[in-house]
Amino acid sequence: MLAHDAGSGMFDTGLDPGFLDVLEKHFDGADRVRNMVSILRRGPIAPFLSWHSGCPAHTSDLLKFHTQEYIDELVQADASGGKKLDKTTFLNPGSWGATLLAAGTTLSAARHILDGRGKMAYALVRPPGHHAHPDRADGYCILNNAGLALQLALDSGLTKIAVVDIDAHYGNGTAERFYQTDNVLTISLHMKHGSWDPSYSHAQSGSADLTGEGKGLGYNLNIPLPNGSGDAGYEYAVNELVVPAIDKFQPQLLVFVIGQDSSAFDPLARQCLTMEGYRRIGKIMRNMANRHSDGKILIVQEGGYNISYSAYCLHATLEGVLNLEAPLLDDPIAFYPEDEKYAVKEVDVLKKFWRESIPFLKDI
Repeated sequence: MLAHDAGSGMFDTGLDPGFLDVLEKHFDGADRVRNMVSILRRGPIAPFLSWHSGCPAHTSDLLKFHTQEYIDELVQADASGGKKLDKTTFLNPGSWGATLLAAGTTLSAARHILDGRGKMAYALVRPPGHHAHPDRADGYCILNNAGLALQLALDSGLTKIAVVDIDAHYGNGTAERFYQTDNVLTISLHMKHGSWDPSYSHAQSGSADLTGEGKGLGYNLNIPLPNGSGDAGYEYAVNELVVPAIDKFQPQLLVFVIGQDSSAFDPLARQCLTMEGYRRIGKIMRNMANRHSDGKILIVQEGGYNISYSAYCLHATLEGVLNLEAPLLDDPIAFYPEDEKYAVKEVDVLKKFWRESIPFLKDI
């Protein structure tokens, strides 16, 4: 997966304006994943982990989520040497193989749980996937890794799966695919970012009114949080909104979609989570899995673009999921003054909205 070269340019656009001597590597660079691997292999959490290899996804796997036309487009783009898929997403030589491996590794992690070989698994994959739509790429994402795993779980016979996505950006591709179904509850906590592409602005915005359609009405829950919500704001949102929704839904499997771009030092977001915030959320997710899905939890990697701090926050997240009593790593840089009152106000408004408009949550 390190072979995916997302390119260089001004920020993440691949553009050279002609007046900068130094162009940045794309934010989704291989180094961020190298550090994630190394901190898990050599950091203090290493004794608690075992490692398994993934394998590339097959076309038959991909067609469970993506359209044939889109897969044909990607195969052709790879054969012709690459293609700009959208304004920030690039398929370059080496990218298609990496993308197939990311999708296949996520499926391997899901099968590890579904086949009864373990109750928890983490898919450390790149490129990310939760923005990828059934028929197009979006926001660095080419194939929807978590979405493929969700479909696999449904095909295996599960009838109720909950997804909690804490990446800083709305998991719009995953939401689109399951927007009209009531057997997948998608919950996304993200910053109030609006749309990053005006061609499909509202569906991409992650606003609270995007609650599903038809049979799926009420089963797509968005929690857009103010910039700078921080550890206390996120923990309040999880306890007041996420936990009651999952308690009502009672899933057979919990899929925890993580992105460290919600951290205090990420270049693409301003949510100000620290290691302690990630650790607390990880613990809550583990408790939810213990309560409802017999401890079964699949974790899927998405964003996180500060090369060092993302790795530290990943370490803390998994400490929480493993329910370790004391932190194994101190936070090296994250003293950051918090003011959670804006997040608390937004969460209380959302809770009232859910009670009035989401039938199965009318009494949370």
